[in-house]
Amino acid sequence: MSEFEMPFPEEGKQDKRKIEAAKLLSKSLIYAFAIFGLIFVIILFLILGMLRPQGQNVVDVPPAALLTVDFDEAFSETKENDIMAELAGIQNQNFFDLLKAINVAAADDRVKALVGKISVSSLGLAQIQDLRQTILNFKKSGKKTYLYAPSFGAFGRGTKEYYLASVFDEIAIAPNSEVGITGIGIEVPFFRAVLDKIGIKPEFYSRYEYKTAMNSFTQNKMSLPFKAEMQKLGDGIFNRMVADIAESRKLSISEVKNLINRAPLSSSEALKAKLVDIIAFKQDYLDVLQTYHKAELFDLALYEGNILNNKKGTPSIALLVIDGVIAEGTSAADSLQNEFVTGSDTVLAQLKEIEKDKNVKALVIRVNSPGGGYNAANEIWHGIEQLKQKKKIPVVVSMGDYAASGGYFVAIAGDKIVAEPSTITGSIGVLGGKVVLQGLWQKIGVNWEKIAFGKNAGILSANTPFSESEKDIFNKSLDDIYSDFTSKVAKARNLSPQQMNQVARGRVWLGEQALPLKLVDALGGIETALGLAQAASSIKPDEKIRIEFYPKEKSLHEKLQQFIRDGKGLAMFDTLSGFSEEFEQIKLFNRLKYNAILPPMQIEI
Repeated sequence: MSEFEMPFPEEGKQDKRKIEAAKLLSKSLIYAFAIFGLIFVIILFLILGMLRPQGQNVVDVPPAALLTVDFDEAFSETKENDIMAELAGIQNQNFFDLLKAINVAAADDRVKALVGKISVSSLGLAQIQDLRQTILNFKKSGKKTYLYAPSFGAFGRGTKEYYLASVFDEIAIAPNSEVGITGIGIEVPFFRAVLDKIGIKPEFYSRYEYKTAMNSFTQNKMSLPFKAEMQKLGDGIFNRMVADIAESRKLSISEVKNLINRAPLSSSEALKAKLVDIIAFKQDYLDVLQTYHKAELFDLALYEGNILNNKKGTPSIALLVIDGVIAEGTSAADSLQNEFVTGSDTVLAQLKEIEKDKNVKALVIRVNSPGGGYNAANEIWHGIEQLKQKKKIPVVVSMGDYAASGGYFVAIAGDKIVAEPSTITGSIGVLGGKVVLQGLWQKIGVNWEKIAFGKNAGILSANTPFSESEKDIFNKSLDDIYSDFTSKVAKARNLSPQQMNQVARGRVWLGEQALPLKLVDALGGIETALGLAQAASSIKPDEKIRIEFYPKEKSLHEKLQQFIRDGKGLAMFDTLSGFSEEFEQIKLFNRLKYNAILPPMQIEI
């Protein structure tokens, strides 16, 4: 064998081992740096947490204060658990904190007036109605309320912002801006034609004709029942807003409707039409208010930091928030879609905690949910029923923007249900099915072969349509769930079979429409629900009470764990936050994986 025919020399093997060793060393260094970096971040956060002065959020209220609030800020139903805000000393406010601060300020002699600012708000309609009532209560104390807006929308989309503004004593708007009170629109997309083109066949079934969440995929346009429901919702929302604006601004209903049909209106046109009171730049307007009241501007978030809850051991009312889609498992924030998911396991654990607290004399459950999974909602319903039996305390439900389908199922466990006039509720029904990809596979040349062990082993396979026997089995399951849902509603709300048939079948109602149908007991917000809960409890009318909020705010250690676990998702959301409208639409369709959910309607206000 010649030299050139021999294998690589021995030193070649040595070089290979050196390369492998170098790779191993490189990976080890990368992992080591990652681990040390993580440890450094953890230690840094812990040190910053220890160094941060206790009570840093508490800033003394001036002797004369104009309480300012920016309604464009996010006021979520749940308490935020942002570690970066914690370390920076920023106090996050939720919606209940906002209401509480305004209520307390009404009786505080240091607070001379409330000054709001609004432009583009994330507040929902029911939240705005709750806020309007809270501001009306503030005004009853004899104090003035002012609202400044750079504009109310641009070419429209300022209706709900103006709806909130209209309850204030005085509205100021920037020069050369607009009042975009163009009304409301409800949009629903339909994709059936697109799915047919690419060979995808949706096979979905519902109980019954008004349960239309999947119509966006199964139909090309609104069915007559679907259109009737959307018309009913739109009429109810529009008429309520027009009536409230007319009352607040001392205009007739016909005048308000005419102005809406003319909108968007320039600031000068709005002034002439009595929709606004002053045209001014923000700083000029604030300077005038400070001079007139001889008071300093003071942020409501700082003011809330001065409010002390009553001591532990005081009789308390638990306020438990069920926000977002209801699902099995633990609660979590979907950072990409900016939506909170309430997990049944988390809620059950919180109910157990409430049950063990001897100081809790009543429970208010705040439901702000379009629905979700039926099994998860059923678990929560059962947990609430168990708590009522064991603890013997009243349970009152406060409905937010939505308490529909699975959200309404949870609500019926309450002894009393309170809704805002524009709360979207009902949707008592169920749906389910699958998307069949068989036609798509054929178009692209993919063939699936199946070996099944059991007659219905592939019932939910996306590769084949339902067989006739599988259709029967699936529809029987929907019948069973619908029967369970309606029987529990009928028992809880004392409805006859005939009444149940009139309010169910997937029909959707506004809160004020649901009241005469006995689906809710009263109209109002969180304060109304708390009042009913206290009246039904063993707490005396003049006795001091403590509000225990659930889910409770997490500790620094728990926030740190969440930051490490969810940091990547939060970073992605921050990067893509400019596409908020697109994410809102994605969020609507993501909800369709659940069987007790509202249709993916988008209400433009």
